Amino acid sequence: MSWCPVVAVDPIRLPILARDKHEENWRFRQFLKGRCNIGSDELDRRVREMTDRIWSGIDCTTCANCCKTVHPTLSDAEVERLARRLGLERQQFVDRYLEPNGPDDDNPWRTRSTPCPFLDDNRCAVYEDRPADCRRYPYLHEPDFTSRTIAMIERTVNCPIVYEVIEELKRSTGFARRRRGT
Repeated sequence: MSWCPVVAVDPIRLPILARDKHEENWRFRQFLKGRCNIGSDELDRRVREMTDRIWSGIDCTTCANCCKTVHPTLSDAEVERLARRLGLERQQFVDRYLEPNGPDDDNPWRTRSTPCPFLDDNRCAVYEDRPADCRRYPYLHEPDFTSRTIAMIERTVNCPIVYEVIEELKRSTGFARRRRGT
């Protein structure tokens, strides 16, 4: 695959562009699950490679859409760590910033509001201690991309990196050529 410079999608226009691609993205998901002849490990390798290249050309602090729209979940240990960092008692921290997450979730808490209460001028005020959900977002380095395509399609609305990876992946897998009928 040849290298091409990253031209980041404007975060303001991203939801419109993603909605315009919604049906195509669902067709792409079906292609990956049934007609793509690339193995899971190879697809994951391509996604990681694309992600690293695209991410290196994007300054997330010019966007911060994830921090403006996502409710990250927190483990009890993360709650303790963030409460200490902010000089609060655990219960004060919970009362001020969190709400219970689903009862069967490994992380029993999630942020109460969007944008994230720790977002300050498009930067994370607790970056060094941010929850694992935030560290791993947008989850493009996680294995088995094909099984997570629904979540990835949903993230095209708020993450330029996911949007760009999906678009490049369409070209790299032959979906774009197939779609045009060539």
